[in-house]
Amino acid sequence: MAKTRTTYDDLLKMAKNYGVDQNALFLAAAKQYDLQQKVIEMLKEGIEEGDLTTQKTYLKGEKNDYAAPLVKELPKHSDAANRTAGIILDIVTKLGKPPAEDNSLELDLDEI
Repeated sequence: MAKTRTTYDDLLKMAKNYGVDQNALFLAAAKQYDLQQKVIEMLKEGIEEGDLTTQKTYLKGEKNDYAAPLVKELPKHSDAANRTAGIILDIVTKLGKPPAEDNSLELDLDEI
C-alpha cells in the first residue's frame, strides 16, 4: 500500500469546505505544516543515503560511535509537524462550519 501524506493543497481544500481558507491563522499554520513536511522528506532522504552512525575522535585519539545527527532530528520534526496538524484541525473545526451534507430528499421536498 502506498503511503500518502497530506499536502498543502489538501489542507486548502478542507479549509475551503469549512469556510476558513482565507483565515490568517489557518494560512500560517498550513504553510508551516507544508514546510515541516518538506524538511521531514529531506531528512528521510539523507538518512537513506547516508550512514546511521558517526564517530567522534577525542584529543587522545579515542573514538566513540554516535547516532548520525539526522537520526536525532527526524523525531523532533515529526513531532512538530504532528502538533501543527493538530492546530490546523482545531482552527478548521473551531472557526469553520462543517460543509452541508447533500440530502436529496430534503431538496426534493423543497421543490414541491
